[in-house]
Amino acid sequence: MTIDNLLKVIPPPAEPFEAFLGTWELIEADLGTALPQDYKDYVRIYGNGAVLQYIGIYIPGARDPRVRLEANIPLVCNGFRGLDHVPYPWWPAAGGLIPFGLTGAGDYLFWLSRGDPDDWPVVVWGHGYGDFELIERDFTDFLAGLATGEVAPKSFPIDFLPCETPFEPNWARPIEDSETIWTIFTPEHARPRKFGPLRTRLTFPIRPPV
Repeated sequence: MTIDNLLKVIPPPAEPFEAFLGTWELIEADLGTALPQDYKDYVRIYGNGAVLQYIGIYIPGARDPRVRLEANIPLVCNGFRGLDHVPYPWWPAAGGLIPFGLTGAGDYLFWLSRGDPDDWPVVVWGHGYGDFELIERDFTDFLAGLATGEVAPKSFPIDFLPCETPFEPNWARPIEDSETIWTIFTPEHARPRKFGPLRTRLTFPIRPPV
């Protein structure tokens, strides 16, 4: 419910890149819902960057629309909407899934927007499994649990930890030819174009299933 646990295990950058310092009224009005306070604190304190060298979080107002929260919520939800046997509704329906990030392996991270936004749990869609895993932790407790090993989504690699760089601002991460680049066309055919060691850098964009 607060960002304190995350701050203890993943130190924030001294100079965050594209930290969101604006007001939330217009963003939340466009989305039709309030957002969790710990997420608001995260984008202000950490900004745009890679978590555990594996996870990218969507940031409001990011200059790159592929990383921008407002652009990706409708894009990802519309891309997933045609899937069969989804156990939850999609945004903008009440209690729907709202995407907030993704992994270098093509897994998508969602809030399950039921009840108070500060209590929203996380849902992971694993590209290798093609299903949804509910994790009863809020946004920053989920990230903190990943960093400590207390949270281990079944779609994440077993050698996910340790991580030498818990957080790296995106301005410090130039794209190289050897990096992993994922393109997802359908859940059944999610494949990497390039795949090296686990600790390759997360590269946007990753397209939602269509």
